[in-house]
Amino acid sequence: MPPLRLTASSLLFALVALLGETRAATETAVSFRKEIAPMLQRRCAACHGEDSAKGGYRLDSLKRMSKAGDSDLAPLTPGKIGDSELYQRLIEKDANDRMPQKADALPASEIALIERWIKEGAVNDGGPADRPLSELVRESLLKSAPVKYPRPAPITALAFSPDGTQLAVSGYYEVTIWDLDTGALVRRIGGLPERISALAWHRKTGELAVAGGSPAQWGTVILIDPSPNAEPRFLCDLPDMALCVAFNPDGTQLAAGSADRTIRLFDVKSGKQAHIMRNHADWVQSVAYSPDGTHVLSSSRDRTVRISSAATGELESTYTGHETAVYAAIFSHDGDTVLSLAQNSPLDYWKWTTTEKKPKRTDVAGHPERLAWVTGGLALAGEDGLLRIETPDDETLFTLYGQPDAISALAVGSNPDQIATGSYDGTVCVWNLGCGTWVRRFVASP
Repeated sequence: MPPLRLTASSLLFALVALLGETRAATETAVSFRKEIAPMLQRRCAACHGEDSAKGGYRLDSLKRMSKAGDSDLAPLTPGKIGDSELYQRLIEKDANDRMPQKADALPASEIALIERWIKEGAVNDGGPADRPLSELVRESLLKSAPVKYPRPAPITALAFSPDGTQLAVSGYYEVTIWDLDTGALVRRIGGLPERISALAWHRKTGELAVAGGSPAQWGTVILIDPSPNAEPRFLCDLPDMALCVAFNPDGTQLAAGSADRTIRLFDVKSGKQAHIMRNHADWVQSVAYSPDGTHVLSSSRDRTVRISSAATGELESTYTGHETAVYAAIFSHDGDTVLSLAQNSPLDYWKWTTTEKKPKRTDVAGHPERLAWVTGGLALAGEDGLLRIETPDDETLFTLYGQPDAISALAVGSNPDQIATGSYDGTVCVWNLGCGTWVRRFVASP
């Protein structure tokens, strides 16, 4: 028996050793493009990028992250984690010196991945070293839309074409265009982010503005030319989702708000960023222009509404009357008054052009999350699936039924009698307020 037991033990030891060697031989090297770049973009870009380089150190490209900041210590020494300040800062015990600062330490699995990458020689498989990390992340996250949806996708964004005959609808890695006379799918525009948060259709050029991204990984704002086969114009790459977009009245400027707490203003013709505003402390959930186009209105999860100059980006006014996250805010027709809608809260109706900040509060039913001007009053929609048309004085004009699930998107056409709603179950309803009913209803899934 003893010799047999020894032989079995030896065989087991040999088998374990062989499996270990096989695993080591087949284990692929860490990919900078697919694994390291997305992680650094997600965790570090906000504090060590072009717009904010704390400690004089930037992490927005491999070339820049290899150069020392104010400390003069080598951030990256291939093959040597002990000589790589980037890694040492991640494992630092003192929270004041550890990166990221004022945040939880990176998960052990992510730190281990960076350690492996450095030990393997910090190999770059992402092309030229000066390529922005955001470009690498974009490439890794953009995928083809499914040929056929296995189930309807929640509707998160809608926009009418300038002539009101078509409707752009958010999809999965795409935007779909639908004919409103027939309810037929006209076009699928792919090559877009996983999630589409907002859409705006330019009234003169027909360009479609798209905000979206992949949560907590990457976001972008895109302009899509209406002509066939035109390539989407990516205006920016962000560390988190872009959440809202709006054209100014004459169509020369585009405002976009995102989950990275910024508002960015773009020149529509060139696509270049004109201003970046960091006025909010949390997600920017809506943006809108004043009727004359000189002011940008923004609402945020930080419970504030802010007004900034469209020409300079400078902050002009702040409203702090809400006690919960603000979903949306719009200007009155004269531009002197703002209507703002917060979570589980009455509608606030306040003048921003005077020193008086005490709002007129009106109760609204149904916990609405969407707000827009329509013929005769305001359209409010939310989780109860009802579309309510009310006056700012809380007088309900009428309530529209037809959406089978919570309303998650709302759009108004150039004719304010025309309105569209989308729900979490993938259903789109197009309403004619003159008729007081929906005139087209379809499931917007290819």
